[in-house]
Amino acid sequence: MGSILSLRLVVALVAAGLLFGPMQAMAAPIPVKGMPLRILDVIVTPHQFSDEFKYSHPPNPELGALVRLVVVHDGTEDRVVAPQLKFNGKDAATLLAEDVWAWYEMPDNLGTADAPFQMTPGMLTVFTFNAKPAAWGVGNTVELILTDGLSGDTADIALPITVDPLRLRSITCLATEPDGIIPERLVIHLSNDLDVPVTVRETAVYPEMQRHSRREASFETRPDNGTAQPGETMVVMADTGPLPLTHGLVEVMFETPDGTQHSRWARLRFKADRFDISSGWMAIATPKGVVPVTQESFLKMLKRMHVNSLWGEHIAGYTDDTGPDGLYTRFPMRQKGYFEDIEKYNADEWVARIHGVDRLGEPQHAGNPPMEVYNILKHYDAARYPTTLTLSDEKDWRYWAGIVDFPHYDAYRVSAPAMDNWRLYDCWDRTVFWGAPLEGIGVMTRSLRELSEPLPIALWSQTVHEGWQDQFTRLRRSPTPDEILMQAYQGLANGIISLYWYSLQAHSTLMYRDGIDITARIGREIRLLEDLYLRGYATHHERVMGTHRPDLEFNVVSAPDAALLFAMDTSYAPDHDKRVFVFDGPRDIDAAFPLPRWLQTPDDVFRVDADGVYDVDWSPTEEGVRIQDRLDRVGVYVVATLPGERERRAQRLDELKAYEDAVGFDPGNDDDDFDTLMRDLGYDDPAQFEVPN
Repeated sequence: MGSILSLRLVVALVAAGLLFGPMQAMAAPIPVKGMPLRILDVIVTPHQFSDEFKYSHPPNPELGALVRLVVVHDGTEDRVVAPQLKFNGKDAATLLAEDVWAWYEMPDNLGTADAPFQMTPGMLTVFTFNAKPAAWGVGNTVELILTDGLSGDTADIALPITVDPLRLRSITCLATEPDGIIPERLVIHLSNDLDVPVTVRETAVYPEMQRHSRREASFETRPDNGTAQPGETMVVMADTGPLPLTHGLVEVMFETPDGTQHSRWARLRFKADRFDISSGWMAIATPKGVVPVTQESFLKMLKRMHVNSLWGEHIAGYTDDTGPDGLYTRFPMRQKGYFEDIEKYNADEWVARIHGVDRLGEPQHAGNPPMEVYNILKHYDAARYPTTLTLSDEKDWRYWAGIVDFPHYDAYRVSAPAMDNWRLYDCWDRTVFWGAPLEGIGVMTRSLRELSEPLPIALWSQTVHEGWQDQFTRLRRSPTPDEILMQAYQGLANGIISLYWYSLQAHSTLMYRDGIDITARIGREIRLLEDLYLRGYATHHERVMGTHRPDLEFNVVSAPDAALLFAMDTSYAPDHDKRVFVFDGPRDIDAAFPLPRWLQTPDDVFRVDADGVYDVDWSPTEEGVRIQDRLDRVGVYVVATLPGERERRAQRLDELKAYEDAVGFDPGNDDDDFDTLMRDLGYDDPAQFEVPN
């Protein structure tokens, strides 16, 4: 197993007292002496990075933490408080200037010089800092001096930087209608690392960050009794009613057997989460001057791939072609872009179209420090659509953690620019310059997911692209179908809820025609299971080592009434002549998958892929299920607790195939369709698009 802190490893280390120290009791709210304020929760996300990646310049080993203070003005008297905070004797601006904090959200940047930040009775707020040094990491105590700028009252608080043993691990917001924009249900995954069971007693949302806006939500749980035993996970499905598309708070109240009650909190933007499959830069003209998404044949290809989103705010000839028979009308896509005119884009029509704000590209590459990113994106607080951020370098993306609503990352593993130094990997029979271990995608997914919890995350996954230049003299400068498959599933198996292809550029799609069909097949498989990805949380990762490098990986994504099991063959090897990674072929596996308690007595277990639904040899175990199967690169299995799940998935697969047939365009397999696509994009000679050997 790699060193990244998966849930299983975190639980093991906590139990041993090696990670966060001895098992902690649930933290109680902290009163602020002399002021009508209480700190309801201290949410600590530990910094981390993996030691699996090889860098020419090693990462800074100091691990700080992202810390959020949930504060309420719970006084009954009509007293206004203007909080001023100092930590270890210094204000936020000084700590930023001294490079102790990467970014912060405190009273001084929530207000202005002319209108200082103030709290009135009933108000809730969240103060946040992301601290770099280990002295601010887990296990330390920070001195917080909180002063009321109006009365001069001061309180001195010892603030423990401690990970609460009850953690809200994942929250997705779901609309009632498939394409609805208003969320009405939350799916909350949590973990209990106490040494006693806990029972969920209440769930509530605060859409207006005010006590009076508290909306208690009816809920159901898995397990059905609402109790998580020590070391267990649990899922809560809360029916909130329609939520405004704004930042708010979620509260989950627990009770221990001795009657102690405690709430855990989360701040997030309420939005209707959905699994979007995106493509990259479709507004970039081909060398022949043709903008791909202005061509119906290209849009048909994307539709067959189940791509429903792209980067681009205004693409002449496409996004403005909205008449009854317009291209956008017939081939609509959700969009990423700047969307700076908030008054315009807050309209329902646009909210439905916007996947998220993608304003800054890759700030780690561009040199945008975290505080600058925060200041730029603060503009979108009034937006009804989410902010996103593309992170690239796992060794220090912890400093950008917590800034945006929907973080994602891009990091490719073959024939592409990379932050790690590929020639330093020593897991092959000789040095490989043109590629790196594909399973690094899974490591990065787990890293970003845990740094971002409970927010969902997405992945830019590598597919055909012509812009890799002459990277390391690889003959084929785009990934093979097998390399595309493995990179995508390393993200899917570890808990992403959207996937962006980088980047299906027109010229490279023609050049690497063999990438079209595998991309479409992965899209079909995502659409077959997308509800489970959205409702699920990655509860298990296991790596089986071979002699020198990983041999197999097994993962579990657990949803309320089903689980997805993943087996991935990581015993591929470099072909030094062709400079591609190759797999040996199908192999037998015998694997045990641990499952949360509510999934341990399934009604059915079956395998799925883009072609069908299949029987599989499975048996129950004390902690989950054991599967014996013939694995061909990636295997995906459904553990179903409800009767009829196999039939529902088979019907859904038939619907997806019928959808693709209705598109009536298959350039990956049909030569005439490929010629049509080629000519629409401005080319006339198929010979120039032969895949290099």
